[in-house]
Amino acid sequence: MSPKNNWVDERVDVFLAALDELGMSASRAAATELIHERVRWVSSQTGISPAAARHYLTNDAVRDLARTMAFSFVDETPGADVIDAPRTAAVPLTLLARGIAGLAEAIQVRLCERDEVEHLRTTVAQMAHALSAVGQVLSDEPATVIDHVAVLKFPPGLINRVARYLEATAALVNDGVMPDGFDPSHAGQLAATFTEDAANLRATTG
Repeated sequence: MSPKNNWVDERVDVFLAALDELGMSASRAAATELIHERVRWVSSQTGISPAAARHYLTNDAVRDLARTMAFSFVDETPGADVIDAPRTAAVPLTLLARGIAGLAEAIQVRLCERDEVEHLRTTVAQMAHALSAVGQVLSDEPATVIDHVAVLKFPPGLINRVARYLEATAALVNDGVMPDGFDPSHAGQLAATFTEDAANLRATTG
């Protein structure tokens, strides 16, 4: 492996580790392209060669880049404990049930990805963690009735995180990634269901 590739791989490792600390992930291919793009940007802004620009992309700079990206998802409170966060989103019980079912279906879709096994494992683990978190809140949060509808109070960050997973799964389905044995003629309907449930969940967070 060339020194250049060693440098890129090291920065990608730092970037992915920083994201993981905040409860988020990216594929190695996407992270690699981001590092290359950042080098090109520094080179163009400073008028120096790409080789010289790499010196500006230190480990600390890469960690800052990861944090900046993660906190663009501020509605998910990255890095915070989503279970113990304030529970201010009133989620109808029926919508919550759809979200739980959607997460389980989304995991099945994700398991059909074939590109990067490590990223697949990380993503599925995060989705399973979200599913577990929903169950933990559900187990100790009493339901209340608002306008004749049973609702439970959830941390908005957790609900927005679930919604993002459903949205990402809808995009995968639209790209042709579907559970084994699924009828492709129903792909549009499946993707639309993921998208609709995600939008309804986000609406409860205000």
